[in-house]
Amino acid sequence: MLVPGTEEQLGALGLFAPPGEGMDLDAPGGVLHARAADAELLWLGFGEVCRAGTAGVSWAELAPWHAVWVVDGVPVLRTAASADAAAFLALAEALHAADVPLVLLAAKDPGPLPRPLPLHETADGGLPRLRWGS
Repeated sequence: MLVPGTEEQLGALGLFAPPGEGMDLDAPGGVLHARAADAELLWLGFGEVCRAGTAGVSWAELAPWHAVWVVDGVPVLRTAASADAAAFLALAEALHAADVPLVLLAAKDPGPLPRPLPLHETADGGLPRLRWGS
């Protein structure tokens, strides 16, 4: 998780904020508006995760299509609608099950979810480096 998600923090992970308007993608279960998408990366806004999650997009089917996922605009989750927090948690769990890294960008620490997000940590307690490509 990157708080507040500055250009320097993104650059340290080899990520750069996507330019332009984004694109609509045909996804299992519906259409998804992505800020950026290719085989290496899928970048979504938190609002789109919530909309798509409640509209029936299948995160489990979509997860392996992209090597790394980024979600920006993650709010303080205890103030988010319960349906939004549930949609976000469903995405995090699907990516974890598919062993796909998820990078979160938030202006403030999002705080706890109803259940903890699944995280992979290294032996020293840090987060693992992103692996690009398959």
